[in-house]
Amino acid sequence: MNTPHQLTIGDAVLYPREQAVGLIYEVYERGPGERPGGQVLLCRGGRDLSGFSAEEADQFLQPLGPTGLAYEFTHVGQLHADYYRGRLAQAFATARLLAGFRDIRYLQAR
Repeated sequence: MNTPHQLTIGDAVLYPREQAVGLIYEVYERGPGERPGGQVLLCRGGRDLSGFSAEEADQFLQPLGPTGLAYEFTHVGQLHADYYRGRLAQAFATARLLAGFRDIRYLQAR
């Protein structure tokens, strides 16, 4: 059984299915009595993995820790612009460093 994860904006995660590192850029409420879900942006190419329910996050994501990113998601256009302007670059660098403590191959800028 997987340990429930606390999803927090700015936290780095591993997405083992693609051997990729990502950032949680939004946490959203679900129904009453349900744990919040989260949305993830991958470091490699800025691909948006979209949303994970808390249960999916427990199953598919491995938390790495905080990156120091304080981000307020407004819409996908803004997220895209922020990615290409480098607004998330420092957080992605920290995420890769955190991942590198698990496996040095994650230090590469993929």
